[in-house]
Amino acid sequence: MPIVTIRGAAPSGVPSATEIAVEIPEHATLFEAGAKIAAGIETACVGKGTCGLCRVKILSGQEHLTPFSEEERKHLGNVYHITKVRLACRTRVAGDVAIEIVRKRR
Repeated sequence: MPIVTIRGAAPSGVPSATEIAVEIPEHATLFEAGAKIAAGIETACVGKGTCGLCRVKILSGQEHLTPFSEEERKHLGNVYHITKVRLACRTRVAGDVAIEIVRKRR
C-alpha cells in the first residue's frame, strides 16, 4: 500500500503542524489520506471536487498520481508545472507521495 507523507498536517491533539506518514489503499485520494489522520485539509464540499479548497503541493512522487483533471484546471488554472498544486480530492495515489497542505492566507 502506498505511503503518503503529509507536511503541515495539524491533527487534533498534536500541538503544532508537523509531518506525518499515512498508509492508504492504492487508488485512494490524497484527501482520503488526510482525512485518515485528520490532517486539516480544507474543504467545503467534503471531497466532491466542487469547492476547490483542498489544495496540496506535490513535493515528490508526482509520477504515482493520476493526471491533472479538468476539474482541477477549472479551480487551479493551467499552472501545475509551476506551482505543483493539486486538489487533494481529485488526485488518486498509486505509489509513495509527499505533499504539503496549502493553507489559506489570513
